[in-house]
Amino acid sequence: MSDYMTEKTKLHFIKAESTAVPVINYSGFDEQQEYSDDYIFQETEVIDARLANPEQTFSLDKEGFELASFTPNEVDFLTPEIVKSDYYPQVESLIKKQTGATDVFAFDHTVRRGIKNSNRHPAYHVHNDYTHETGPIRAQSVLDEAILKRFAGKRMIQINVWRSIAGVVEKDPLAFLDFSTLDSKDLVKAKISFNDMHSTEKHQGEIFALKKNNNQKWYYYPRMDGTEAILIKGFDSDPSYSRFAMHTAFPLLGQGDSGKPRQSIETRTYAFFDI
Repeated sequence: MSDYMTEKTKLHFIKAESTAVPVINYSGFDEQQEYSDDYIFQETEVIDARLANPEQTFSLDKEGFELASFTPNEVDFLTPEIVKSDYYPQVESLIKKQTGATDVFAFDHTVRRGIKNSNRHPAYHVHNDYTHETGPIRAQSVLDEAILKRFAGKRMIQINVWRSIAGVVEKDPLAFLDFSTLDSKDLVKAKISFNDMHSTEKHQGEIFALKKNNNQKWYYYPRMDGTEAILIKGFDSDPSYSRFAMHTAFPLLGQGDSGKPRQSIETRTYAFFDI
């Protein structure tokens, strides 16, 4: 790792000795996430993916994440109806281009703003949004029955598309774990709950958290801007490919209170391959 430019930081893992089910709670209002005592910040080196190997292309199929050029038409990201009608189709087209998927369906999004009056801040815990069980369960809950029937038995991938919506990312970028360096024994199922900021309805789910392993290799793309997007795999029905990419926000060395807060949108999709 020392041959590359790295950020020495601390990522939020599960304690090695923990045997309980970790819990994450979002209030749904302007507070940071709350974590059970199972979590601990541990020193980790995160490699600059732009410099690690200029000839290397990180991909969804192998590492579980990939960088793409993406300059969509700008929309009002704080108006969900406009995001769904104008932005979702552009995200779906991007995924088709990058992956060769037959059909892509965007079903949800989150805008994170590290500023006041925001109900979603950067997520400082190593996680994958789904487990092997909840990946397909989520598809059943958000996709039409006709779609599920049409693609039954076909390869299905859950992909998040992450992008800055406020210029260059100066704080709290994302780190990604190379799936080929993941030991499945380090995975931990965690419970996550959050309140809807508007309806106060409480949602609960199950995600993967992670224990630290010195064989893990973490990467990030410094100074991403609105002309780039990261595709992050959350589930793959075909076990011959990478299954997902564990990821987390992390503080850059010395970022402190300097630099503008990171504002981003992550759009959730399911992609199908009718082959």
